[in-house]
Amino acid sequence: MSADDVAAMQHDIHLFRVRLIQFILTPGLLAIPWLPFGLIFGESLLARVKGPNGETQTVQQFEYALDREYDLLFLGNSHIYRGINPDRFSVPAFNFASDNDTFNQMYFKLKWLRDQGREISHLAMGIDFFQYAFLSDKKNYLYSRYFDEAYLEDYKEKPFAGVLRQFNKRIRALNPKYLFMSPKNRPFLRENGQYICPGVAKVTDSVVRRTRRLPIQLKFFEKILQDCEEHGTRVTMCMLPIRDAEQRAYEKSQIEEFMGFIMPYTSENVDLIDLTFDDNYKMTDYTDITHLNEAAAEQLSVQLDGLITPTLRTTDSRSRIVLEGSDSLVQ
Repeated sequence: MSADDVAAMQHDIHLFRVRLIQFILTPGLLAIPWLPFGLIFGESLLARVKGPNGETQTVQQFEYALDREYDLLFLGNSHIYRGINPDRFSVPAFNFASDNDTFNQMYFKLKWLRDQGREISHLAMGIDFFQYAFLSDKKNYLYSRYFDEAYLEDYKEKPFAGVLRQFNKRIRALNPKYLFMSPKNRPFLRENGQYICPGVAKVTDSVVRRTRRLPIQLKFFEKILQDCEEHGTRVTMCMLPIRDAEQRAYEKSQIEEFMGFIMPYTSENVDLIDLTFDDNYKMTDYTDITHLNEAAAEQLSVQLDGLITPTLRTTDSRSRIVLEGSDSLVQ
């Protein structure tokens, strides 16, 4: 290789390095003029297109839970949170579910309401095959404002969690793309507690689910039932429809085992509504792998109203079970 060839190769390498550095630094340099604007208005722009953040949702929901009067309370995870519109029930109802809530959060929400002097005559509790399998801490920094100290005893302390959360929050809000995104189909929270998050399900949607039952979640599930028994609160366990794609996340034996586990909890004051395999809901009724869209949530709420509210008016105590796909109560 001649000296000229070596020099040309070194020049190409140097040029490549310069262009690589330019490629890496240019977005950052272009973002510098945006930083002051982003720091001041970034969170507002983010909320404009992405809807209320988790903190806003939680704070508002706790406020609404005390401001409204209701006989029927819904607790559960995002399945209930997005899939139940309390305004479609013939009795006053409130949706106090939230994303990632499992039975420990549900228990402390119920306890918090009782501590505020609220009487709950009927509790509709969301039940999913996977709901006993994990312990969520995503909203602990919020829930700790409302629940007593016993709530955090089941979690390990994370000293830097708050710092990381604030850092991620600031970084996300600094993205200038939110300035140009349309607020159309922006998620929102109703005063009745239901969260509306638009979307379109895809054939390729998939999910991994576990059906194991953590002792801590089983404990709080039973504490909810015990608390309701002590306070004379009727309970309806609700298993909502799930897509075919999500059904495939479970083995038939897992579903059979789960139903064998849950059925003994039905009693004179505890009902079970199982709409898991209700074929009235198609892929077009979902926003993603799990959640019903607004129109389907309206349909489901009307359907559940016809199944739940008769038990509010009944004078006798009988165990009622709604079989999957059924539209009537059977004993």
